[in-house]
Amino acid sequence: MDINDIFKETVENTKLNVGKGKRRLGDAPSLYELKERGYAVDDSNRDSTRALKRAKIDSNDTKKAFNADVDAEDIDANNSDEAADDDEGGRFFSDGLSTRQKGVLQWVDNAEEIDDSLDKSAVQRLVSRLERAMSKNTQDRIRHAQSPMDFAESEADLDEALRALVPLANNVHLLHVLDDLGAISTLVELLAHENEDITLGVIEFVNELTAMDAWSQNGESQEERLAVIKFVKALQTNEFFEALGENLRRLDKNTDSEYNQDDASGVAKTLDIVDNLTTLDPSLAQSAAMSMNLLDWLQMRIAKDSQGVGSIDANQQYAAEITAVLLQTSPEACRAAADSSLMESLLKRLSGYRKRVPEDAAEIEFVENIIDAICVLVSAPQGKTVFEQLEGVELLVLMQKQQGICRLLSLKILDYALSPPNTLYQDKKVSNADADTNALMRKSIARRYIDNMGLKYLFYVLIRRGKGSVKKLYKDYPESDERAVSCISWLFRLAERDTPPHWRIMAKFVSTPADDSSWKLHIDRLVELNIQYHESVKEAESQIDANDSEIDKEERYLARQEAGLYSLQMSDIAIAFVTTDQDARQKIEQRLRRKGRTLDDVAKELAEYIVIKQASSLSSAETKSEGDLTNVYGSSSNATGADLDKMLSKL
Repeated sequence: MDINDIFKETVENTKLNVGKGKRRLGDAPSLYELKERGYAVDDSNRDSTRALKRAKIDSNDTKKAFNADVDAEDIDANNSDEAADDDEGGRFFSDGLSTRQKGVLQWVDNAEEIDDSLDKSAVQRLVSRLERAMSKNTQDRIRHAQSPMDFAESEADLDEALRALVPLANNVHLLHVLDDLGAISTLVELLAHENEDITLGVIEFVNELTAMDAWSQNGESQEERLAVIKFVKALQTNEFFEALGENLRRLDKNTDSEYNQDDASGVAKTLDIVDNLTTLDPSLAQSAAMSMNLLDWLQMRIAKDSQGVGSIDANQQYAAEITAVLLQTSPEACRAAADSSLMESLLKRLSGYRKRVPEDAAEIEFVENIIDAICVLVSAPQGKTVFEQLEGVELLVLMQKQQGICRLLSLKILDYALSPPNTLYQDKKVSNADADTNALMRKSIARRYIDNMGLKYLFYVLIRRGKGSVKKLYKDYPESDERAVSCISWLFRLAERDTPPHWRIMAKFVSTPADDSSWKLHIDRLVELNIQYHESVKEAESQIDANDSEIDKEERYLARQEAGLYSLQMSDIAIAFVTTDQDARQKIEQRLRRKGRTLDDVAKELAEYIVIKQASSLSSAETKSEGDLTNVYGSSSNATGADLDKMLSKL
């Protein structure tokens, strides 16, 4: 007999013969019978029990009606899945999904693995689809101008066709097809579309194409980068950035407390495009900013204060960042902005922090970006003039009076204002007359800073005066030490010898009847920083010698600069000026000897700085002989006061 016949059983209906042949239990006793048997029964909730039974009956009837409408295919699929789980002994270990649900999940997994690569014919089809969708939407808008619902469908098709172009970001080598088919002019037209969702789609598309991920997927790909640059230049030819600037102002028209989030996102992505161009090619970013008239909008956006003093939004913070980046990467933009009202707007915005401290990290970053932008502007010769005329020096002193972070951040502006102009931000070769004018302007800034009692707060930073949270700020901003030393060095050099400003600086390092202790702290701190910078440079030189003895001289010099050579030289200059006082000189020599250094070491380092400063290039400075260096700092083994004075005269 077949073993399968043993377990076969004829089933006449759909009901299963479950429990057949088992003994039937009697009915449960009623409450009355339980009370008769002596059980304590509370029948106070009899009515609620009956109501609950009726609810269950009604619920069961509803479930039966619902189950009767269930698709038979799903029932069979579920039964088969459950049977398989039961056969495998995994009833409580199954995923609980039907065959149809598993199929849907599998389709989703396969869709995620679809290759988004395109070819030329695929791009042509996408462009054709975009053109048809745009034409259809234009016709529907004209035909149903009074009934927006009648052209909503064509508008959705247009948005979908536009977003279908986004995969081109992974195939930038095909961007030339858009230009060949005239699709760039279509993008420019769509940028002025009445529906802002369409314009946001165009902005998002260009943003994806210009992002670094689009042209550096496999590392630094020069071909992909050049393809994106060519596409951006085609956008410029079709006046895309002019339209982008107009659209930026349209999106930013509501800058009050009810600022539309979609418009805010469009503004941010527009700024993303400019930020991407600064990485792709700074010259493209410069021309795009000029076409968009972006600096004027950035100036307005930074100065906007719609929610009270000190309030900023995300796009306002981003505007300050883009302003600083544009000025740093574009000398032409910096020169153009130095004579504009941008400096005034930045100083006015910064003046809000002369009596208050930034509240959070976002506001601190906002202030840092404003300060970075001001520093670039004062690096230009005309920027120093505008800075002084707008009483920027007085603003710095007011900010340094408070013991918060603004005291440290404002030192950066002072350092740039006192330093010589950056040659990158000069539109012509500087003549001797221009150089003298620049020097006079820097001397005027130094004198105004000293006259406004700025030295008091500068030396507070030098000795890190403060308690609690103020002490922590010095650890968070260690560059403040370098800024303080650099400012002291430049103030010494810009204040004429034997004048009141010069003696007011010297008074911080010499004993006076009114102060017989703080001058020692100033000298100790100056020498401490000098030794610290020397050890850092020495360690860098040791690493260079150990790793690569054949390193180029220029690379070696740059490595030393990165290790702190400039700060070492600035501290050497300050020490050289302080040693003109005999008591201060003895104390400095004593402190240096404790660390194995002498004034002769300071003189040699200072001589190197002078030689490089006077040389036309670093290579010509390297050709100086030891005899030439000796002529700078003297021939004696120990530097004398006369030797240091000789070097100071050459600064």
